[in-house]
Parts: sequence; structure tokens; C-alpha cells
Amino acid sequence: MTTKKLVWIRQFSQTVFFSLFLYILWSTTHPLRGIFSPTILFEIDPLVVFLTSLSERIVLPGFIFSILMIVLTVILGRFFCGWVCPLGAFNDWVGSLKKKKIVPKDAANTKIRKIKYGILALVAIFALVGVQIAWVFDPLVIMARFVSLNLIPIVTLMTDKLFVLTIRGFGLYDGMIYDLYRGFKSSWLGIHVYYFSNSWIVFLFFLSIVLASLAVRRLWCRILCPLGAIYAWMAKTALVERKTTSCMDCGICQSKCRMGAILDDLSYAKGECILCMDCIYDCPNGQTAFDWTFRKKDKSPSLEDSPSRLSRRNFLILLFSSISVLGFRNRWGRRSDRGSPITAGVIRPPGALEEKAF
Repeated sequence: MTTKKLVWIRQFSQTVFFSLFLYILWSTTHPLRGIFSPTILFEIDPLVVFLTSLSERIVLPGFIFSILMIVLTVILGRFFCGWVCPLGAFNDWVGSLKKKKIVPKDAANTKIRKIKYGILALVAIFALVGVQIAWVFDPLVIMARFVSLNLIPIVTLMTDKLFVLTIRGFGLYDGMIYDLYRGFKSSWLGIHVYYFSNSWIVFLFFLSIVLASLAVRRLWCRILCPLGAIYAWMAKTALVERKTTSCMDCGICQSKCRMGAILDDLSYAKGECILCMDCIYDCPNGQTAFDWTFRKKDKSPSLEDSPSRLSRRNFLILLFSSISVLGFRNRWGRRSDRGSPITAGVIRPPGALEEKAF
């Protein structure tokens, strides 16, 4: 059995970032004091940062972090969705509970995943007129609301009640459990829990997103997420891409792709790939890999390097040398038969008249 090292690394990354996400949110509540600022969660979110800046007509302090995420996406691809996003990780974990899922056909999948671009456009239009609705659809905000308004209160109350019932039921007022309870009470169990009337709406919205992943893998991510639309757009020309050799046309990778990124002809939509690395190990003959687009497959002579064909390197040398020559030519580079100058850089038919007459 092949060791799925890259998949394990990706799952480890999801776990680490999800735990860090929980820690940051939990540490923002009294009396905890975290070592990370909670604003970092949204400073790395281009959807929130860019559209908030647009709607408020200001440049937010964390703008540079969102720019960095865009740059990394252009280089690596849509890695954030598969390796970092807490909502994406939660969808993967819940979705793994059910093996059989609906697999949309390629044509249908291509159409429905365009919806997220429409949502992104709608959110951008609202931001342009000064109304911010990105907070409704952003995956980090959705996850943060669920954790803050649902998960933290439920876990805190249930844990506190369990300690109280155990201590009272067995009379453990001077033992290790009581000391442990007092220690927790002065830290994360000391959080003041408040009830908000819209908490149930937040919970139902989050629950619908998660349950949808049981029917279709990452349905929210592939169809509705506007942050995913930004990353998908930026990742279309990423330097890292999926490559296959000696394909058997078995279609296993296509049927198992959690984003439906692999097409009927077994090529793939680079912007939809979240670099989950599953297809590397799903391939029966192990001919699938991810590599840099500018790296040569081998050093053996190819048709491109043959003397009868202009290679890419020679073409670039010729192009830049031509540009350098053109850049130092005089504006009035040549003259007509009558001696008057003719503008250089403008196409003229043979025997053209003088400039003014022409």
C-alpha cells in the first residue's frame, strides 16, 4: 500500500491551522490572553480586506498580508482552500463520514462553479456603493461566527456543568479534580457566556454548509465561496501544475476529485484544484504528479531545440534584442524619396508619399 505522504502533510497542515484558528478565537475572550492578534485571521483574507477597504474608502493595516496571499496563490495555486482554510478542513472531515456522494457531470460542474464568481461580483458591487456584505459569505467569518457564538458557549457550559456534577455527586472538594476545575475556571472556563438572538441563524447556516459536503464533496467551496472565486481566478496561471504521463484513461482521478477539477478529457481546471494531492495516489500506475511549469521534464534534445525550429530561448533573445534596437531608433528614422521624414514605427505601403501629403 502506497504511503500517502503528501496527503498526510496536507491533513496535518489543516489540523494545525484549524487548531490555531480555534486558539486565536478562544484567546480573545476574557480572561485569556493570546500571543496572536485576532485581526490576523482577517488580514490574510483578501475578500474581507479588499472589499472592506473599497466600501470604507480606506486602506486597512493588514493589506500587505492579503497581497502576500495573492502572490503565493499565483505561484503555488489555490493552496489556501486545501491546506489552510478552517471551513474547508471541517468540510473535508465531515464529508469523509460518507463515502458515496453525488458526482456532478463535467458539463454541469463547469456551469455551477461559475456561481461563485457571480456572488463575488455581487459582493463587490455592494462594496462599491458603500455596503459591506462580504461578511455574510466569507468562509473565515462564517467559521469564526460559529466558533464564537455556538462552539465556545456550548463547550464551556457543558464542561463546567460536567465538572460541577462530578464534584458534587462524589464529594470531590479537596482532590485533584477540584484543583483542576479551579485551574480551568480561572482560564478558559472563566469565559462569560452570552446569548445572542441570531446565534441559531448562524448555527443553521453553518450546519447547512457542512451537511452539503455529505452530498457533494466541498459543495460550498466549488460553487458558492466568493473567497474561493478570488483564489481560483488568481490560480489559473499558477506556476505549480498537475502533470500526467502514460494515462490509462481509467477516470478514477476524475470521479474522486473533491473539487471536480479534473475534466472529461482528464485535463484539469487549474483554478479549481486545491492541491489536495489525492489524485497522485488514486492513479493506478502512479503517473500523476505536481511540478513547476518552467521545469524541463528531461535534458534530452527535443524538436523545440532542433536547428530547424526556433526555440523558446532563442525567440526571447531575438525578441529582446529587437526591442532594444527599436528603442534607440530616432523618431524620424527614414525619409521619403523627396527627402521629407516619415514617422518610424508606423506601417507604410511601398512608395508612400511624404508624411503630410500621406
